[in-house]
Amino acid sequence: MKNAIFLLMLIGSCTHKRGPEVSDTSKEVPEWLYSPYSDCRETDELCATGEAKTFAESDAQAKVNLASIFEVKVKSDMSVNTSSTGAFPWQAQVKQEVQQSLAESVDQVLETVQIKKHFKKDGLTYALASLDRNKASELLGTRINRIDKELDSLWKDKQRTNLRKIVKLTMERERLNERYSIVSGSPRPATVTYEDVLAWRSTRPKAEPLALRIGQAPEWMSEKVRELLTESGFKLVKGDAAKILLMNVDSIKEFLNVEGFEKYTFTLNLTSIENGEKKKVLSTSETVTGRTQADALLKVKGFFTDYIEQHLSDLHLD
Repeated sequence: MKNAIFLLMLIGSCTHKRGPEVSDTSKEVPEWLYSPYSDCRETDELCATGEAKTFAESDAQAKVNLASIFEVKVKSDMSVNTSSTGAFPWQAQVKQEVQQSLAESVDQVLETVQIKKHFKKDGLTYALASLDRNKASELLGTRINRIDKELDSLWKDKQRTNLRKIVKLTMERERLNERYSIVSGSPRPATVTYEDVLAWRSTRPKAEPLALRIGQAPEWMSEKVRELLTESGFKLVKGDAAKILLMNVDSIKEFLNVEGFEKYTFTLNLTSIENGEKKKVLSTSETVTGRTQADALLKVKGFFTDYIEQHLSDLHLD
């Protein structure tokens, strides 16, 4: 919500073909100042007013108030699923990621807010802001469609290594759908719900043995792989197991004629083995410069971490 409000205050006045209707000579205070929907069609738009010393400030305040109403309706009119918040140890982190993604989607919707009317009297200015329900529905609906497409694809495979991604998508879709329902009048039915995910997870083995064999790799990378495998439902064991994951990072020093800096190409190799047979091999490389090899490796931490999170399921460990 804070992100949405901050963005709205930076937007300033919206651009219109004609601009807001201004009334600064009337002795009577317009009805919309106290009852926004006297000049808005509630079936077509959400409206709110703002008051300040300048038109720019009153516009911004009207948009902030509209954003607040939008969020209040979510909390008061819709039931947010808060059950089973401790179902997964990483769920709190996923909820933060969902909140950030949700804020970006809502900010995009709120950028379409229009200022319909202005009023000025006794040194104060007033603004009437409007959010078009159809435009908002279209933007939110587009995002929901993208989530549904990705979620349906992941749900067909039902790989445990995709569990975190599936949970994130179902939570984000649910919260987007709450907002979609406010502007459109009715929610979109979901083919995969959070309850479905919990039910599926309960049918899986609680801890399937998997041997993780690491050649050479930085500790932060090894720890990331262990974390993802453990939260996916694997029990990491020493020695032999029916399923094995091999990981190794190769480092090649490249030529760089710059004093005080070194250039390296790091290559991550991941190999899955099941019952003695190689199933899948993944490999990715990144070249970077740094003052030392350790410094260069830290610079590619984000790249390799994202790659592992996105492609671990490609190893078909399930």
